[in-house]
Amino acid sequence: MLYELTIPAGRVLFRALFKLKVVGSENIPRHGPGIVCSNHCSYLDPMLAVVAIPRKAYSLSRKEVYRQPLLGPFVRHLGAVCVDRDAPAQKEALATLLRIMDDGNLCVIYPEGTRSPDGYLQKPRNGAAFLAVKSGAPVIPMAVIGAYECWPRQRKIPRVGQHVTVRIGEPVFYRLPTNQVGNHEELTRISNDIMDRIRALQDQGQA
Repeated sequence: MLYELTIPAGRVLFRALFKLKVVGSENIPRHGPGIVCSNHCSYLDPMLAVVAIPRKAYSLSRKEVYRQPLLGPFVRHLGAVCVDRDAPAQKEALATLLRIMDDGNLCVIYPEGTRSPDGYLQKPRNGAAFLAVKSGAPVIPMAVIGAYECWPRQRKIPRVGQHVTVRIGEPVFYRLPTNQVGNHEELTRISNDIMDRIRALQDQGQA
């Protein structure tokens, strides 16, 4: 119930405060598993993903946010999955996302792993690529444009009145032989291709 009430209100709020425009929402599969892969440069990005995607999506959330007494329950209801920064915990989080997709759900992941300090795309990690080849689910590239100018990691509060555009690209599938699913070079190649697709959307600029 919280999700159904919050998302429509969030869309109205983001359109009012940040002149939010979403382009390509028809590229999100209406049913079945999928992995939305987005750039990450702002505190706004997880909230923008939730309101831009036309169905419920699950995403990773730092344990510091997930365990806050007030914010924690809220983000959990919106589909947040707790993640720690150490390697074993990250593997557990990826396994959780795989189970979520096994149930036919949609996930959001940021291949860069953390917010960009300058708004430019960073080198990706291989978590998204691993999820793609392990699950067989389509990857949907997404670019958030303008969020860094609204709320970069260096600011404590956002600037309102700025334009934000979310561009969503066409789904793409990545396949590897079973014995290559954990191959670092192959996963890196896929990760770079995902980032190239995000960059191509980003280069289209504001709607």
